[in-house]
Amino acid sequence: MLTRDTHHASCRTPPTSRATPNASRTARPGFTLAETMLVLVLGAIVLGLVSTIGNNLQRQLTDQSARLSVGEQLGAGAELLPLDLRSVSPAAGDIVEASDSALQIRATVGSAVVCAIAGSAITLAPFLGAYRQSVVPSLQPGDTLWALFDQDSVESWRAARIQGWRRGGGGCSPLDSSAAGILDTGHLWSADVPDVSAFALSSIVRITRPLRFTFYRAGDGQWYLGLRSWNTSAAQFNLVQPLSGPYVPPSAAAVTRFEYFDSTGIAWSLGAAGTASIARIEALLVAAAPIAGTPNTAGAIDSQRVVVALRNR
Repeated sequence: MLTRDTHHASCRTPPTSRATPNASRTARPGFTLAETMLVLVLGAIVLGLVSTIGNNLQRQLTDQSARLSVGEQLGAGAELLPLDLRSVSPAAGDIVEASDSALQIRATVGSAVVCAIAGSAITLAPFLGAYRQSVVPSLQPGDTLWALFDQDSVESWRAARIQGWRRGGGGCSPLDSSAAGILDTGHLWSADVPDVSAFALSSIVRITRPLRFTFYRAGDGQWYLGLRSWNTSAAQFNLVQPLSGPYVPPSAAAVTRFEYFDSTGIAWSLGAAGTASIARIEALLVAAAPIAGTPNTAGAIDSQRVVVALRNR
């Protein structure tokens, strides 16, 4: 009995020998340090590329937005200048001041034909506008009324300061039959002047008011094209109002400036006596964008040249 029991005991498998295969099957391999570092480096490279592409795209969008804004400013300046300059008459002395940074003119605010003269009042019929639309001028006391007297070779205008004005009545009998489609005989107005002897029936007149364009430096340190309108009650120019900009300052290499030429294309010398020979006015508009880190300075980003050939020269 003792011998048999001992034999069976020696043939039994130890408990630990059965658990060993199960433990080996549940083990999982992990990442090595080199593999982890490689993944981190590749991730950093990808993030860097994405950030660079995003920054470049943002910069392009910002530049494009700046160019669109500049284009709008240049377009505004190019549209406004010809409106007032085309009606200027250099021979009549409408160009009062001509420099590279300022241009003062007598702007025409209305034109008409003399219908009647009574006492110190002149009744006027304004010309019709485009598509025969009524355009009634907005007159102010202090505006100047000019009467045209044609001569053989010289254009002559005689001036009279308007002291008051009001809507006129009646018709325009000297021109009723011949003015159809040309004059607005249904909207007459009457102007009081000190001396009516300079005016004759059926003569052409125009009304002018001082106007001043200038390149100036605003409170933000940038340069703009501005306009100063005339205040008749105070007999002086109003404060400058910006029209477009900002522009590169006149002292820079790409100068924002006015230029003047005679009928042969020769540049008119700044400061020369008399402006009657000016036949063309050009404005070089050099748009600017602020330089990073220097808010009061700007660099050229785009430009446009506005050319105005004067009609009444």
